[in-house]
Amino acid sequence: MTTRQWIATWCAAIALGGYLASALVVRWSLLAAGIDDEALLTGGTVKAGAAGLALALALLALFLLVDRWLISPADALGRQARRQAQSKLGEHPIDVPQGHRLGPLPQAVVALADQLRLARRDMVRAMETATAEVARQKEWLEAILLDFSDGVVVCDPQHRVLLYNQAAVRLLPSVQALGLGRPLFACLTREPILHALERLDYRRAEGGAAAELVAPFVCATLDASTMLQGRVALILGPVREVDGYAITLTDIRSEIAGLTRMTTLRRALGYGLRGPAASLRAAAETLAGFPAMEAVQRRAFEQVIVAEATEIARQIDTLSGEYRGHELLRWPMGDIHAADLAACVGRALAEDSPATVTLVGIPQWLRGDSFSLLLLLKTVLGHIHRLNGATAFDLETRTTDRQVYVDVSWSGPAVPSAVIESWQGEQLDAVHTGLTIRDVLERHGTDLWCLDQAGGRALLRLPLPLPAAEPLKGPPRPLPPRPEFYDFSPVTRSEAPAAIADRPLRDLDYVVFDTETTGLRPTDGDEIIALAGVRVVNQRILSAERFERLINPKRKIGRGSIRFHGITDDMVADKPPIEVVLPQFKAFVGDSVLVAHNAAFDLKFLRMKETASQVSFANPAIDTLLLSVLIDRDEQSHSLDSVLDRFSIPAPNRHTALGDAMATAELFLRLVDRLESIGIRTLREAMSASNMAAEMRQVQEHF
Repeated sequence: MTTRQWIATWCAAIALGGYLASALVVRWSLLAAGIDDEALLTGGTVKAGAAGLALALALLALFLLVDRWLISPADALGRQARRQAQSKLGEHPIDVPQGHRLGPLPQAVVALADQLRLARRDMVRAMETATAEVARQKEWLEAILLDFSDGVVVCDPQHRVLLYNQAAVRLLPSVQALGLGRPLFACLTREPILHALERLDYRRAEGGAAAELVAPFVCATLDASTMLQGRVALILGPVREVDGYAITLTDIRSEIAGLTRMTTLRRALGYGLRGPAASLRAAAETLAGFPAMEAVQRRAFEQVIVAEATEIARQIDTLSGEYRGHELLRWPMGDIHAADLAACVGRALAEDSPATVTLVGIPQWLRGDSFSLLLLLKTVLGHIHRLNGATAFDLETRTTDRQVYVDVSWSGPAVPSAVIESWQGEQLDAVHTGLTIRDVLERHGTDLWCLDQAGGRALLRLPLPLPAAEPLKGPPRPLPPRPEFYDFSPVTRSEAPAAIADRPLRDLDYVVFDTETTGLRPTDGDEIIALAGVRVVNQRILSAERFERLINPKRKIGRGSIRFHGITDDMVADKPPIEVVLPQFKAFVGDSVLVAHNAAFDLKFLRMKETASQVSFANPAIDTLLLSVLIDRDEQSHSLDSVLDRFSIPAPNRHTALGDAMATAELFLRLVDRLESIGIRTLREAMSASNMAAEMRQVQEHF
């Protein structure tokens, strides 16, 4: 029902009601006055009807006026506004109804329609401009990609092709397989690319910078006709979500053929020359052992020597000729972070067995072919699991001057070298690789062996190359150490709880932590801006079990502090306050023993925020600075830099909360060994000795 019909209906209802009501009232009034003359009653009723009719006519006139002044103009205005809203371009002008009594409403609707029409025109122009800009950028990108000798393919997160250049088409055997919207894995083997993406996604989740989200890989075309070396880079959205990825591809068939030839040459040197050399040695030893040999026999042995020497010379000449031009060939490799490798091996191993891989120690960088190393470790650890039932593997990396050791340990016996040797000819469990364990070891110029360790444990060691050297930089300007901080108030000083006081240090669980702050004066308003910790259990640094947060200090960060930790106001502007983070850290710590370097400084900041955060840190605390004073009391400096240098502990992320916590954790494990050598084995003994060292150190500061 329209508005006009609704009002007309109500007017008719009011008129009829008025007529009936007037007639009834008049008739009732006459009857109440004692007049029962039918003529008078009829006349009164007629007069009342006339009055009702007059009311109806008045209402009709009123309705016609309302309809002309309000309803019809409003309907017309509504129809035009609806047409304007439904039109994509809004090019229909609005006509103001004549003779309306709607006040300024029509002019406001007209103005609104004009603004809508202008906004739509601006939007269309902006879209046309943006489309033209995108088209221009696409033309530029296509022109740039056209000159690339490497193949370039851009994909979405579902691995559908969004963009590619002609070099990529030339690299792939089937032009039809590579097309916009088609799956990438219709052209290339999926396992190496998925492995590289998994590593990058792990690094992204850990907060890696955009420049770090690039990884190399080696794959083949789906028909195995071409080997390709590639690099994959994640494309991130505004909130670091993965919007896609880009890969570059290079044909390395000639390099692979050369590497295969090099492998053949190496094996020829090992096996092809072994027979002639053995014959030559036997003949020479026979001549030397029997100087009185008859001339005929001597000549026979001499002929053998000449013949074998000639054969050796011939083979050396042949091998030298074949070797020429292959001196610089190396299997494609990239830098790998141990945390990425451990995470990928753990996930791959869990697909086929209940075994787990735990990263311990400070993860180091190494160099290698990540995918083939993943397959090697997965296969070997799977064999060990089936051989002796080991289900918990610890993976640790240690850097030497020449190599990085990847050490995998477990509870159980070591694997005999003959058994490991028998595994090396086995093809790795992966599609489209055709690799054996020996192939992977030879690519990396390394070997694999197993050792027995104390406590009924065994260790598998895999030496790998050091990471590529970083560009030479000027020596960093040395930063002064954080001042030593002593506070013997009841708030800071803690004693060993009776329940764990006499337990060996090796048996306790620890959380090693560090803070970064706006300054060095907690009582003058300085605040925590970064808090990190790592768990240590059974003398192992559980690198994956860590806590790391940036904190909004609700105040400016001083320039003098920024040069230490590099944290700026912008980096913490959207971070939670300490009242939110500190309860989270307390939940992470639980009942563990706290460990820090110059612990009194960090604990002072924590405990000043206990009331506001509604938490309490009653945990016992160990200070590695005081342990260093206790063990090396003749040393002048016990700053973290100095102590790490004395123990040859690398600290690649120095002056970050997590980097310092990881380095301090490694330092603490070294200090426990030193403490045991001087008879300090329990928590009570360690804390008592630390308190004594603190008092001695404080006294020394006054002299």
